[in-house]
Amino acid sequence: MPTLFISYRTADGKDKATALARDLGALFGDAQVFLDKDDLRGGVHWSDEIARTIETRPVLLLLLTPQLLAATDDRGRLRIANPDDPVRREVTAAMAAGAHLVPLLCDGLATPPPAAELPAPFDRLGDFSWLPLRAYDWENDVQRLVSDLRALGVVPAAPPAPPVAIPSTGGGRGRRPWLAPLLAVAVLLALAGGWYAWRPAKPPATATASATDVTAAWLAALAPDEQVTLWLRQAGSELALSSRPVDISARADWADYRRSWRESSASELNAIAYRGQGTTRIVPDGSTVIDIALEIISSPGGESIDSGNLQATVSVDGATMDGRIWSNSAQAERPVRLTRVLPAK
Repeated sequence: MPTLFISYRTADGKDKATALARDLGALFGDAQVFLDKDDLRGGVHWSDEIARTIETRPVLLLLLTPQLLAATDDRGRLRIANPDDPVRREVTAAMAAGAHLVPLLCDGLATPPPAAELPAPFDRLGDFSWLPLRAYDWENDVQRLVSDLRALGVVPAAPPAPPVAIPSTGGGRGRRPWLAPLLAVAVLLALAGGWYAWRPAKPPATATASATDVTAAWLAALAPDEQVTLWLRQAGSELALSSRPVDISARADWADYRRSWRESSASELNAIAYRGQGTTRIVPDGSTVIDIALEIISSPGGESIDSGNLQATVSVDGATMDGRIWSNSAQAERPVRLTRVLPAK
C-alpha cells in the first residue's frame, strides 16, 4: 500500500502535485506514492479508494496553495468549510487515522494562516511542522522533504534487479520482435562511441577567455534602503558569499518579523547576516555571470530566516555587477547592482 499520500486542490495544485509525485516516486518507488489522478483504477469510487488508502496511515503531504484554502463554491462560500469538500475529507480522515501530516507551503505562502481563520480540521495545521515547496527552489525543497520523510521511516525503493537473460530457442517461435530495434540502437551507440574516441579535439569555447575574478568586497542594496557589504570569495568556478551582521533593531520593515520572533523564541532578533554558495560561468558573449543561492540568517545563531537567489553579470571593467535578486518569502524579484569596494582579505 502507498506510504505517501498527496492531497491538493486541483485549481492550482495539480501541476505541483504531479511533479512531486514524480520526484518522490523516483526515489521511494511509485508504489509508495498515491496521487489520485494516477492511482484511481477505472470503475472504483474515488472517495472509497482514497479512504482505504488513508486508513493505512500514510504520510499525508498537503499542498497548501492559495486556492486550497480560499476556493469558494458557486454561492461564494469557502469550500473547506463544506464537510463534503474532497480536500477537507482527506485531511479529516488522515487526522482521524493518526496519519502524519506534512503541510507544504506553496506559491508564496510563508506560514499557515492563523488557526482562528480556518474551520476544523484545518485549524490544527499549525500543530504540524511545515516545509516550503517553492517552484523557484524546487530541488532544494524536495531534498529537505526527502530527508524528513526518511527520518519518519519512509524507506527508499530498492534498485530494480537486472533482467534475466532468456536464451533463444531458435526458429520462428523463439524470435523476439523487439530484439532487432535494440540491436540497431546498440550499433548506433557503438558507432557514436567510436566517433567520440577519434574525433578531432575541439578547443574549449572558453580557451581564450577567462572568468573575471570576483573575489572582493562588494557594496549592494539587497533590500530597500539597505546597503550591505558582501564578501565574495572565488575558488575556480565556486563562490562563497558572506556579510557582517546588519543591525535591524530600529528598522520598520523588520518590526513585525522581530515581534513574531520574540513571541516564538522569547529572544530578540536585532541583527541578520547574509551567506551563500554559488558558481561563476562565462556566457557566449564572454561575460562573467555569478549565480548564488542566498540565505538570510539570524546573527548570532545562524538560524535561517529567508532564502533566495542572486544572479548578476560582471561589467567589462570588473567594477560593477548588474542583475536580480529573488526572495523566496516574497516570491518576487527586483534589480540589484553590486559595486566593487576593495579586494577581500
